[in-house]
Amino acid sequence: MPPGHVGIRGRAMKCLTFFLLLPETLKKSKRSVRAAKGPACYESGRPGALPKKMAAELYPPSAPNTNLAHSNAAANSKKNALQLQHSAQPPPPPPLHNLNNNHLESANWQSCHPTLRERYMYSDEIDLEADTVLATLYAAKKYIVPALAKACVNFLETSLEAKNACVLLSQSRLFEEPELTQRCWEVIDAQAEMALKSEGFCEIDQQTLEIIVTREALNTKEVVVFEAVLNWAEAECRRQGLPVTPRNKRNVLGKALYLVRIPTMTLEEFANGAAQSDILTLEERHNIFLWYTAANKPTLEFPLTKRKGLVPQRCHRFQSSAYRSNQWRYRGRCDSIQFAVDKRIFIAGLGLYGSSSGKAEYSVKIELKRLGAVLAQNLTKFTSDGSSNTFSVWFEHPVQVEQDTFYNVSAILDGNELSYFGQEGMTEVQCGKVTFQFQCSSDSTNGTGVQGGQIPELIFYA
Repeated sequence: MPPGHVGIRGRAMKCLTFFLLLPETLKKSKRSVRAAKGPACYESGRPGALPKKMAAELYPPSAPNTNLAHSNAAANSKKNALQLQHSAQPPPPPPLHNLNNNHLESANWQSCHPTLRERYMYSDEIDLEADTVLATLYAAKKYIVPALAKACVNFLETSLEAKNACVLLSQSRLFEEPELTQRCWEVIDAQAEMALKSEGFCEIDQQTLEIIVTREALNTKEVVVFEAVLNWAEAECRRQGLPVTPRNKRNVLGKALYLVRIPTMTLEEFANGAAQSDILTLEERHNIFLWYTAANKPTLEFPLTKRKGLVPQRCHRFQSSAYRSNQWRYRGRCDSIQFAVDKRIFIAGLGLYGSSSGKAEYSVKIELKRLGAVLAQNLTKFTSDGSSNTFSVWFEHPVQVEQDTFYNVSAILDGNELSYFGQEGMTEVQCGKVTFQFQCSSDSTNGTGVQGGQIPELIFYA
């Protein structure tokens, strides 16, 4: 046997032993993080059982102190057991030989990995995929591999969207990853309705449920919050094997029910929704109706203050506006502009110019695209008052826009009246902490460009 062969093989076996301690899911990953350019969706499963086990192993309770004699006895007992185990081990099997009497390794999984890089974990290549990344993050935390943990967090951030934001919020709190937690809140706040209506919301733990329902910045109607809480209660009853009854739903919700700001709904929303649900008692419904209508209002257990939500910001790209006798005319042609930002934002809608000759109504189709793919669109109407003010037109839901990527936003208006148009357009606009860059779009067929035209404002959350 050549010198050094035993040493190399010994080091390989030590590393192999450590590697085999990692979860099997760590070895099943397919996709390279360095090669993944587009977002991947993390489809939520039931996160309850595995994270509880993970948490118990990552953050075990402190063991009670024992006396020195007991410790010495335990150490001696362990030493004796190891000696006995060593003496009881069978001798190693004889090596295999071929016809030329050359030594052969036993058939095992290592024979399929001819290089040391394919056996060792320290090759600086990390393969992750959506259905194993949380287990990999758990392993990285448990075995204190910060580079691997960071790669997992980066992967989760690129995969983050409204449908998995609540689940990832729960996991980020478990794994104590504040940056990921903050990113989850950005998505949940801006796209609250989509996040609360997602299947993933029904999979979160009760503490995360209470934290979300308490959130001041949720950008949605309270009736959406109420319906989401009911959906979670039904799912929790099924997880616990309980019949889905009003009493059981109240029991599993506990205090979370009284975190919903029911009195901040409109009277119509309450009458058509919460008042007809079976989750509220007759007395609660009676008192809430009195609170809406009576001068002498009863005391309620529900919060009375409306959520603050998010304040929309506006990026105005023109320095002035004007009108002429033959501009700006609409006959179903497209006004479009391209933009990019240096920070992740959520586009909520557009500010458009209206009629320059008095009150007028326009039909409008707005659209947001990236690389030709439609991300959001809405067909609606707005009424202008004859001033040079801008008039807001909203997408159905805010749309997440990534940094350093150009997006195309367009508006197709239909109306008889000429409108104002922008002048002295800017290629770069600083709006709060976000920098916008604009360039002309090939989709624009009605004259809008960087220097002038329609779409004077982008409405966004940041």
